[in-house]
Amino acid sequence: MRAVRTAAAACAAVVLLVTGCSGKPPVLSRVFGRVIYVHDSAANTSSESLGVFLVATDPDGMENLSAFYVINDDAQLFWKVDSGTWVTSSAEGETWIGTTSLSMPGTTPIPAGEYRVVLQATGGATVEDTLTVPARTVGAAEAKYPTAVIDNGTIKVSGAAGAYEIWVYGKDGAFAGAFPSPGASKPVTVQAIETAAPSLAVGFTYRVFVWNASSGYGVLSGSLASGS
Repeated sequence: MRAVRTAAAACAAVVLLVTGCSGKPPVLSRVFGRVIYVHDSAANTSSESLGVFLVATDPDGMENLSAFYVINDDAQLFWKVDSGTWVTSSAEGETWIGTTSLSMPGTTPIPAGEYRVVLQATGGATVEDTLTVPARTVGAAEAKYPTAVIDNGTIKVSGAAGAYEIWVYGKDGAFAGAFPSPGASKPVTVQAIETAAPSLAVGFTYRVFVWNASSGYGVLSGSLASGS
């Protein structure tokens, strides 16, 4: 999802969010954002995106949540993520909603700085929190990416010094979940993925994600097929 980067569009979005409030506001418990460098193994290309996830609820039910906005006032840009396009995942007993595909036009990097995250309900009521995107000294083209192969029923990852995650997608391309591993000593098995959901038993694709906290970005490489 590309950013809108004009002062007029950004102001219009902010006015809409301020004036269009009615009903009980949703509850925003946590906001988490991270810059992700994505490497397409088949095309041998790299790009940059911003992943934003929220732990959120609504007094009228989750189906009452309509959209969330990610806004950088200093850079005069914003993204809108509708409920029909965000993904849902579970981690440590919490349900998260969000996206991993916010991006700038072309090869423009995600600006560092503070971002407002505004969650909106169907009636217009909103709640807001912030996240910070750190400055990075390495871009997507220069980053180091992990590789993976399936060997004897396990996904063996190279190029990850420590913990990593296997991001899994169904045959329809929809994100199906993340499978964490503490490192090479405990790889993720194909059986664990196939038994997680009936749709994955007929095949899936996967990517490898590694978070580099000291550098302020994560790397995601793939996509690889379960039959390869």
